[in-house]
Amino acid sequence: AMSTVASTMSGGANAVWLRMLEDKYPGRETDAIFKKTMIHAVILASIINSAYLAGVPALTDIYSSGLPITEGVEGWTVPEFITLTKLEVCMFIPYNTLAFSFVPPRVRPLTHAMVSATFNVAVSAVTLGYWDAWVRGAAHLAHLN
Repeated sequence: AMSTVASTMSGGANAVWLRMLEDKYPGRETDAIFKKTMIHAVILASIINSAYLAGVPALTDIYSSGLPITEGVEGWTVPEFITLTKLEVCMFIPYNTLAFSFVPPRVRPLTHAMVSATFNVAVSAVTLGYWDAWVRGAAHLAHLN
């Protein structure tokens, strides 16, 4: 389920989106970088995060037991969406700012996919209900030092 959503949304759809952004706001000037970064963060991130939150649980149910899609979408909640949006902001705004500045447009989908793979670990934790335990464990490790 995760690979289906990741390949379609973080892969194919994102590559098309990045090309459209570059065509609309070409170049590496500050104004163009800011527009591309913010548009990507506000519009595409919301669509992709929603696809993960609804799609992964739904596809997991469908792949494992053939349940109708209406029974598998309860994974999308406002608190989970807010959590993923915060993660998205922390990871992708800095990454996109650097990528739109230094990474050639033809290579960007590949580098974005690599960053997305890391993000997918966190998405899995949220969609499978392990996020709070993960954060508590990380906080505990931080206090050990």
